Amino acid sequence: MPVFNGFDEALKLLRGLDVNAQTKLLDQIENSDPQMAQKLRSQLHSLEDLQNLTELMLVDFLKGISLETVGLALRSVKPEVSQAILSKVSTGIKLDIEDGLKGKPVSSSKVQEARSKVLQHLNDKFGNVKLERDDLV
Repeated sequence: MPVFNGFDEALKLLRGLDVNAQTKLLDQIENSDPQMAQKLRSQLHSLEDLQNLTELMLVDFLKGISLETVGLALRSVKPEVSQAILSKVSTGIKLDIEDGLKGKPVSSSKVQEARSKVLQHLNDKFGNVKLERDDLV
């Protein structure tokens, strides 16, 4: 009989949702079990995690996603986060990401859609890897 791990299954479910759905579900979990919600949040990736990737990991990650989509998604993070990410890539990649980051204004729903795509790709690529700076150095 297979062993069922509820936490791992909840994490898989959350990783398959877009950012808005993740937030709503985690808020609901927090109402009944704040510790569980915090534990789940700590295992999910964020766009800020991209700045902790090594240069090689970041370039490999970027091969599987539109650079303009990454740029759009980075509109939702602090400027120092996007600068940390851009400082690790070549000029050509940087310019392509900046097309999305500094391009024409778009609706917040487009930014959220891009954010969801980038996070989904991040989860697909690094699912169970904790992307903390100390772990990757």
